Amino acid sequence: MLALAFYHPESMFLGIDSSENELGLARENARCLGIENLHFVHADVRDADPAAFAPCDFLIAHGLYSWVSYDVREAILRFCRESLGPSGLAYISYNAQPGWATRRLVRETLLRSRLVRDAAIEEKATRAIEVATQLLEDLPSRNYASAVLLAKELECVRDGKPFYVLHEYLAEVNEGFWLGDFVERARSNGLEYVADAQFCRWEGRVSPELRAALAKRDMDRIEQEEAADLLGDRFFRASILCRMDAERSAAPREDLLEQVHIATSLAAESDRFHLKDGVVERFAGVGGAEITLEAAITKAAVVLLAAQWPRGTDLRELYSQALALIAAHGYETTQSSAETQLRADLVTLFEAGQIDLRLQESQPDISVAEFPAAHNLARFEAGQRDALSTPYHRPLPFEPAALAMICQLNGVRSQAELRRDFGAKLVDDTLTVLARWGLLR
Repeated sequence: MLALAFYHPESMFLGIDSSENELGLARENARCLGIENLHFVHADVRDADPAAFAPCDFLIAHGLYSWVSYDVREAILRFCRESLGPSGLAYISYNAQPGWATRRLVRETLLRSRLVRDAAIEEKATRAIEVATQLLEDLPSRNYASAVLLAKELECVRDGKPFYVLHEYLAEVNEGFWLGDFVERARSNGLEYVADAQFCRWEGRVSPELRAALAKRDMDRIEQEEAADLLGDRFFRASILCRMDAERSAAPREDLLEQVHIATSLAAESDRFHLKDGVVERFAGVGGAEITLEAAITKAAVVLLAAQWPRGTDLRELYSQALALIAAHGYETTQSSAETQLRADLVTLFEAGQIDLRLQESQPDISVAEFPAAHNLARFEAGQRDALSTPYHRPLPFEPAALAMICQLNGVRSQAELRRDFGAKLVDDTLTVLARWGLLR
């Protein structure tokens, strides 16, 4: 929330928590950063007055719904209904059945382990990691589907950070929900299901082939989603809700492209890249995915976008630049069919989680001053984390030496002084990255 408030000073942000200690830390961090559009309220959602917060444009309850009791879950939904504005949206994440079933088995196994059960609270996560490691070593075979799923889940514990293991596997309350059951509870509280926020991420990805197959079945929308959850082994959802009386209108996905800025980091893998229609080119995508493209207009668009990543471009400008690039290499394309092809491919790439679509686009000054200064949030996070928050809502990791240098970017020290103390390559490379991602003042 600190990053959202920092990058969106025109908006007002409110944080509600029942832990005064956590709120105290959050208030101190906001004070250190000089953030004035972020306020914190100490309250239990069951006792909070929604009218005091209404009308809200957006409500976010992340990592909460599955980890609280039934009465708190109902209070969350009621709070959303009564504090959302007429066109407001609520984001609620939760563990999803049926994929969460394997995680539940591992969770119950860890909680039943004497080593974990008898450990002090500050040692429980460490003991759980030890138990998971031992179980992996004792797993007799991975030749069966059930063993593969079990091993994958145990590896998540073994490789997880202690705070994550404590929250996900050892919390006193943790439940998974079928989408249909969640939607039913939302409707009983005056809310309607809109979509899921992470449908284009790996945990929500449904292949076009599966989507097409399910569309032929005699199932409603929720039944299709639950079938996809089963066949795709989905274990997490981030559902978007609106008020039941909110006005809603459907818009073709292709039309939405007219309203956004498009960005991608897809990288061409071939040294001898061909823009010609019909020649397949491979691109390295997010999460290690390999993407193949053969339409000249899409290949040209992706190359152009990758060259300016993380900045985005609107569809009209992208299409014009892509046509010019194709022509510059001596190829021809039919403009009417090329635009249709580009729109369709961009939608497919978005649904595969390989491009960003942004309603607002940051346009940072990518020049670097002689006395460079990272903005307050970047310097603050460099002293506390291994990744910095960006205007594009993507964490940007840095090595410890680079983070130490970023802490020194207060506009007082020259580039020459920084190169002397940290090395020319580290300074130059880091400053270039900071400028490109909009982290310099």
